[in-house]
Amino acid sequence: MNAMVLEATSLDKSYGRIGVLRDVSLTIGAGESHVVIGPNGAGKTTLFKVLTGELYADRGAVHFQGRDVTRVPAHKRVHLGFGRTFQVAKVFSKLSVQDNLLIALEARVRRQNPLARVPRAVAAGFAVAIDQLLADTGFAAQRDAISGTLAYGDRKRLELAMVLALEPAVLFLDEPTAGMSAAERHATVELLKAVKRKRSLSMLMTEHDMDVVFGLADRISVLHYGQLIASGTPAEIRANDKVKEVYLGDEEDAHA
Repeated sequence: MNAMVLEATSLDKSYGRIGVLRDVSLTIGAGESHVVIGPNGAGKTTLFKVLTGELYADRGAVHFQGRDVTRVPAHKRVHLGFGRTFQVAKVFSKLSVQDNLLIALEARVRRQNPLARVPRAVAAGFAVAIDQLLADTGFAAQRDAISGTLAYGDRKRLELAMVLALEPAVLFLDEPTAGMSAAERHATVELLKAVKRKRSLSMLMTEHDMDVVFGLADRISVLHYGQLIASGTPAEIRANDKVKEVYLGDEEDAHA
């Protein structure tokens, strides 16, 4: 059994009288790719926000590497080792690819003291780090490209590279292939596999595309109306009658 990087226990979250999460528990093991799926309105986005600190749970707890982070805000969770991408890529559109990465590297150095100057010796090593990030994410030939001119899938890839520059222990990916073409989705799956393997990352993601889900997941959890109805290996989820009934039925028929 892998050591647990993140453990969420009995999470509840409501908006007014509307219960969005109800007694949700899940874990992310070291080096594991864990994908959360479910119909629209199932609570996936709210769960993501609670786990990353954008929202606090009404009840329950979140532990990261054994530390209680239930009431730790999002920016401080980043300092502890959380990395996150968003459905709409967040990059500096007027800057080049390499300058976006430089900003991310500087932010990593300043995590403990945002006002501190980056030591000259550290800054000198940024060129090597940037070269490695460009190579790892397939940007070596586009280092001088202005980010705002990149194709949609490439902007998502640049956002991932910026998050990797922070050297996270766990990577949260919110719909990483949303809006992409089939070719872009395939390239993203292969990139995430390579990044996870090389950097020994743990990953939690939400995703609708079942080819992406089953191409990446070591484990899958299924939400339905705010409740966790199943969690298991891809094979176990495919065979689960309840999951087929509430979510996978159409997907399975489409792949039959």
